[in-house]
Amino acid sequence: MCYRFNMCQRLLFLLRLYVTLLLLFVTQKVLFMAFNYPYAAGTSVGDWLSVLWHGLRLDSVAACYLLAVPVLVVLLTFFFCKLPVRRVLVWYYALVAPLMALAFAADMVLYRYWGAKMDAADLIYAANPKDVLANISLPAIILGGALLALLVWHYFRRLRHATPERFGPVRPAWVLVMPLVIALQFVGIRGGLGDSTANVSYAYFSSTPFLNHSAINPLFNISHSLFKTEDLASQFQFFDSDNLSRLTADTYPHSDAVTDTLLTTDRPDILLLIWEGAGSEMVLNDSVGPNLTRWSHRGVFFSNCYANSFRTDRGLVSIVNGWPSLPTTSLMKKADMGRRLPSMVQSLRQAGYSTAFYYGGDIDFTNMRGHLSESGFAQVEGQEFFSSAQVRANWGVADEELFRLIPSPQHHPYLTAMLTLSSHEPWDVPIRRLHDPRRNAFAYTDACLGNLLDSLSHTPLWDNLLVIIVADHGVPVDGLPSSEKHLSTRIPLLLVGGAVKEPRQFDVLMNQSDLAATLLAQLGMDVSSFTFSRNVLSPDYSCPFALNAYKNGLYYVDTTGVTSFDCLSLSEQDAAYPSDSTRLQQTKALLQQLYKTSGELR
Repeated sequence: MCYRFNMCQRLLFLLRLYVTLLLLFVTQKVLFMAFNYPYAAGTSVGDWLSVLWHGLRLDSVAACYLLAVPVLVVLLTFFFCKLPVRRVLVWYYALVAPLMALAFAADMVLYRYWGAKMDAADLIYAANPKDVLANISLPAIILGGALLALLVWHYFRRLRHATPERFGPVRPAWVLVMPLVIALQFVGIRGGLGDSTANVSYAYFSSTPFLNHSAINPLFNISHSLFKTEDLASQFQFFDSDNLSRLTADTYPHSDAVTDTLLTTDRPDILLLIWEGAGSEMVLNDSVGPNLTRWSHRGVFFSNCYANSFRTDRGLVSIVNGWPSLPTTSLMKKADMGRRLPSMVQSLRQAGYSTAFYYGGDIDFTNMRGHLSESGFAQVEGQEFFSSAQVRANWGVADEELFRLIPSPQHHPYLTAMLTLSSHEPWDVPIRRLHDPRRNAFAYTDACLGNLLDSLSHTPLWDNLLVIIVADHGVPVDGLPSSEKHLSTRIPLLLVGGAVKEPRQFDVLMNQSDLAATLLAQLGMDVSSFTFSRNVLSPDYSCPFALNAYKNGLYYVDTTGVTSFDCLSLSEQDAAYPSDSTRLQQTKALLQQLYKTSGELR
């Protein structure tokens, strides 16, 4: 008896089942694009092949998930060699086939009406099938039911066909191979060995949303979003609707009125530099940030701007979408949120701007690529854009290499955004100027920034260029009194370039999320869609305050002081800040309004 052959039979079965699942998923993509042909207009054969190729990564993840039960059954056959494998697994296939068919069919059909991928948030419609079916004709229901039954039958048949009746006996020692198989399956479920775990960003590759959506595996998208879905709108119910409206009536005015023009043109080329972790207390001094300090006197400097959160994924949403951060969740990690939120990138794109985003690290981390693409960036590039020789730091490409990408596009006007990474733990940078490694890392990025601005100022690009420098968040700073800990969340916001009319400084209290409305108003664009972004130079900006979300908590800062609110105990948290009932009430009202509005986004 050939024990080795019987072992190979088991491994080949798992491989065959894996390939079968991949082929079924690939076929789904072709059918999805064909069914939604109005969205596919203008796409080429190369685009379709790119969808299949870039979708394979998530297809593989979904296939590895579905292999969990078959792997367990194979493991059992080492101890029960007469186990009827096919008869055991057909019950599993009877569950998997309808799930695959339902996820695919619902996603394919609803996309034609919604133009968006179905996710777990849309499962609410399953609770009211009568209302859904009421909008569909009887022939369509009959045809859809027949096609769904055909899909279930086909999937079940293919999976059953890939499964043998039973396996032959093997020596007990061969069971030692199974940990390797399980390890490979775990890597497949994780999406590889990189820093990022599997997320829908893996499928994004094009500036055409339909192509990205087509590449996303529907079963993965729905199941993955199940863990990202929560009823935001029902959280933090402190006030009834009338009192909530009264308390928040003047907090976020939607005004594009401009009484103070900062620029020489309403269509400058824009270079947006997002500096990792650059809190004002850290970088605005001659020791760490001499170049930023020098340039802050040569441009328009907002000295009292606060970050909305403590993490890059939340800070990017605040900057790009003009949306404050939530203390208990990350909107960037919620698939399709980039499409639902307003976006200053989309506004600029509609005004004729070309758009690109560059990051020297893992662009798929926290669904960054997907969110930025949905928010309007036509080109989104991560560390794979750079040569292997340039990837020098632990996190990816050092900032000096990123800043070598001085924009020289053929199309004007343009928006080019860059996110730095060198001033991030473990503070791995090519220079050693300061003893403290953290301050040294910020000093390195400041030097790179100074070189970039000095170089640009001597090129023809400078005359029509607006460079915006802002941090994604701040970092804790040693030596601050306990009553001033919130100052670690204050960040620089600086506008420089030939498009800036004259040096100015504004001390108005604001958030980084206010950049969107303030900038677009200066460009003469509508800001009414930006629910939580304020034009801080508008005469209607009469209620200055700032919010900063830390983990499960929120700072509220206004001209009277600071309130630190704990979202778990639902009470003020830090005794270092004197209690104030008016500030506390306002903090709770803004928290409720933010969650309510975020939860109602569709």
